[in-house]
Amino acid sequence: MSSSAASSAMANPVEAEAEMIFGSNLGYWLGPIILGLFFDAILCGVMIMQFSHWMSFSKNERMFAKVIVITSSILSLAATGYAVALCMHYFVYGFGVFSNFLSTAWNGWFLLPDAIVSVLVQVFFAERAYRLTNNNKVVVIVVGALIMLDFAGCLGCLILFNLLANGQAESNNLTIVLYTWIGGQLAADLTITGIIMWKLITSKTGWSGTDQVIKRLLRLAVETQLPPNLLALGVVITSIINPHSFLTTMFMMILSKFYVCGLLGALNSRYQLRRDMVSQPSHKGAFSKGDRPFTQPTIHVATETYVSPSGPVRPVGLNRQSRYDDIEEQDEGEGKYAYELSEVDRSSARKFDYADNESTTVLTA
Repeated sequence: MSSSAASSAMANPVEAEAEMIFGSNLGYWLGPIILGLFFDAILCGVMIMQFSHWMSFSKNERMFAKVIVITSSILSLAATGYAVALCMHYFVYGFGVFSNFLSTAWNGWFLLPDAIVSVLVQVFFAERAYRLTNNNKVVVIVVGALIMLDFAGCLGCLILFNLLANGQAESNNLTIVLYTWIGGQLAADLTITGIIMWKLITSKTGWSGTDQVIKRLLRLAVETQLPPNLLALGVVITSIINPHSFLTTMFMMILSKFYVCGLLGALNSRYQLRRDMVSQPSHKGAFSKGDRPFTQPTIHVATETYVSPSGPVRPVGLNRQSRYDDIEEQDEGEGKYAYELSEVDRSSARKFDYADNESTTVLTA
């Protein structure tokens, strides 16, 4: 910034007031905006990786889920671009001008993508809760009212924040509207999560394989829906401690990313769970009661063979029987062989054929 611009800024009483507020501790007042951009960039990279992974499995996805995922991701990317423009405005083009941080022309617009993304993600999980409760209309009425309260409170904060005369310095006047927004958001998220977890817990069957899947789904519900709730609590706590702090702006910069990353994490984990269930052997813990290992039944075959006594004539082996049969086929008139087999010999030889012997077989399990 040129020296003339700096001198004109110092001559402005608003600039003098802003410098008196923010100049005492620049790290506390202005640091959250830089940190918000840093965390938002990290979460944006995570979101892009999750989205690309989801695209590889999204062929058979419902149109309802596709619209929510794509719209939420686009709005969240737009929020990242807006965060970069905000930091350029504050720290590059408006470097050294403290009155920019009092203006509400920039930092309040993060509420718009946050409001739309939070409603879309809440509608997605509310639809799951609705199906888990066998299409209970009460769930639609209660959760729908909380979602509308969340959306109306967020838009109310955006409108009133831009109408403030002194901007950030008068942000404590938005306490009621802010609590309406955060209260509706927390109530909607906690209600949806509670319904899903309650239905999963009550659907346990006692079979270790099924219960293991339910435990994974419970852990997934907590991991994907708890972070936005913690972030909303952070907004409430910072607004109570110091409503003029930019910590609230930092939370608003990354709120939409938590919703989108949680949604994509739930969808990608669903595909991972399906693949694990397909690759897992059907007998490995899937049908074993409790935690007992599966034991495959074994059949033991006990065979006893009884051979009848051969009689007084010397038994003839199998290898000799084939020779005797060949001998009988020869022309007896030639007198070449002088061997003759009696009926007893043939009977004794055939006794060694196991196919003619009686046997008993016992099956034991």
